[in-house]
Amino acid sequence: MTEEPISEEEIAYKLVKLYVGEISRGGEKRRMGLDTIINAYFYTLTRLKRKREELGMFETAVKEEEKAAEELGIPIGEEEMPFEKELKKAAKEAKKELEKRTEKD
Repeated sequence: MTEEPISEEEIAYKLVKLYVGEISRGGEKRRMGLDTIINAYFYTLTRLKRKREELGMFETAVKEEEKAAEELGIPIGEEEMPFEKELKKAAKEAKKELEKRTEKD
């Protein structure tokens, strides 16, 4: 069963509802009019849309980088780099050598 994504408008509504609820629960004496609530809603909606656009740009950039890496034969993600095994082996040998020297002292 797939869930449909929540619309930006619904997210903005819920955030403003939470904001208003927290202010009234916190006992703030500040008066909040309809204009303030409407402005908060549109401000939140604008921020959500901007964040979604930013995420889209990052997603596009990542896909382009992955495609370029694949074309160059560079492993992506969990795959080991070609030199990684040798590097790990050298690190183990260096650790053993350091332990030997430490034992002598």
